[in-house]
Amino acid sequence: MQDLWKVIVNPNAGSGRGSREWDEISDLLKAAGIKFSSEFSQFKYNSIDLVKKAYQEGYRKFIAVGGDGTIHEVVSGIMSLNTQDPDVLLAVIPVGTGNDWGREWGVTTDHKQAVELIAKGHSKIQDVAEVHSIKNGKDNTRFMVNIGGLGFDANVCYKVDGYKDEGKTGNTLYIRGLLRAFFGYTNKRFKIDVDGERLYEGPVFSTAFGIGKFSGGGMMQTPEALPDDGLLEVTVIKKIPKLKVLFNIKKLFTGEIYTIKQVIHTKAREVHVETFPVAKVEVDGEAVGFCPVTVSMLPHALHIIAP
Repeated sequence: MQDLWKVIVNPNAGSGRGSREWDEISDLLKAAGIKFSSEFSQFKYNSIDLVKKAYQEGYRKFIAVGGDGTIHEVVSGIMSLNTQDPDVLLAVIPVGTGNDWGREWGVTTDHKQAVELIAKGHSKIQDVAEVHSIKNGKDNTRFMVNIGGLGFDANVCYKVDGYKDEGKTGNTLYIRGLLRAFFGYTNKRFKIDVDGERLYEGPVFSTAFGIGKFSGGGMMQTPEALPDDGLLEVTVIKKIPKLKVLFNIKKLFTGEIYTIKQVIHTKAREVHVETFPVAKVEVDGEAVGFCPVTVSMLPHALHIIAP
């Protein structure tokens, strides 16, 4: 099994691109001499169980065909095995809407490029974060490979997830979710501790903690994040007039968010956040639960295929 890849395909990724483009991807993998077997996820979070089952069968190399949510599920499956197996390797063929993990590492939506990277086998190591939030009154443990957050950012993810659950698709889902969340959102009171010390207490518009820089299809809420430095980049947008948010939206895409007066940031190995009222939590663009939330770094925990 050591040379055989397990391909996890999300057929719904990218408004159905995962399904429509699988034959092309499969042909490219075969042409490159990559030996694999494939599984299609049947429902949300199914990829987590598919990865765990494949590992028990002897697979150590995984290819995620999907978007950032698919990568999140595959990584959560790997990390939930509580193994530091050095043979475990992740590759990604992006077919999602945002593809922010791929943007970070230079893995493009060109399937030929992604397959060539897998064939070359050049690997790197990146950090992962363990995230504990509350869901249905119980601890919900997930593993973050890119960016998470709470406040306004998480509300957008919950709106978008709602649209997807209703069967809606398309590249405008995030914009629709953003607008709907924006006009209905009010600041909450946060207590934010980093590495055991209080960073900020007071009204907050949004908070993000990032291993990578990009989210929401190219926005940079954590522009100084590095995926392999063992640290989270923590960005806090304090109470801010909504009109000012609109005027500064461009800075989210240019990496200039830290020039905004109401924004503070730091690096940390662990972040703990409590809110009043209770706030939603998102991880890698997926709605995962509610506060309180604790995010702890797992440095150099994941071997990946990257340029």
